[in-house]
Amino acid sequence: MNNTPGSLPVDPADGFVVLGTIVRPHGLKGEVKVDLACAGVERLTSCKNLKLVKHGKELMKVTVIRGFTHNDGDAVVRFKEVQSPEEAETLRGVYVAVLSEDRGELPEDQYYMDDLMGLSVETLEGRKMGVIDEIMEGPANSVLVIKKDGREFLVPALKSMIRKVDLKAKLVLVDLPEEIDEQTAD
Repeated sequence: MNNTPGSLPVDPADGFVVLGTIVRPHGLKGEVKVDLACAGVERLTSCKNLKLVKHGKELMKVTVIRGFTHNDGDAVVRFKEVQSPEEAETLRGVYVAVLSEDRGELPEDQYYMDDLMGLSVETLEGRKMGVIDEIMEGPANSVLVIKKDGREFLVPALKSMIRKVDLKAKLVLVDLPEEIDEQTAD
């Protein structure tokens, strides 16, 4: 998995992939705290085509001067284009995003979370479990929230359980332990 601590925000606009949401200003030089929706602050610092997006519209292209992970888990980022705490204050709630075509290739067996949303989930035995409705970040790993007929299944996103992801077929095959079955659904 490669995206969120927490669940994905509502799409800000077609064509954008959200990497985080600006929470508030931080410091005296225009830094901002960002609630990440990606694998880490390194994703922001390595991205060349970052954009700030609000209400589906691109506000500006930004360049990260520096970034680090704060002790509360959020990222603290300094953009070249933001010079003061007052400017940073105007960015509360703004998405940090890239265009879909600029998001880059991932290593094998890693997927963007927005690509997994809505995929059908089946067991290796062919039992249809439902569709991925949400992806939550746990302390050790991500967890897929699979919904079917008003019921939820929580499946840890571990290689031992996620056996195959087929984006073209919109299908995820899982190998579940006995503890996770239709009787244990919420």
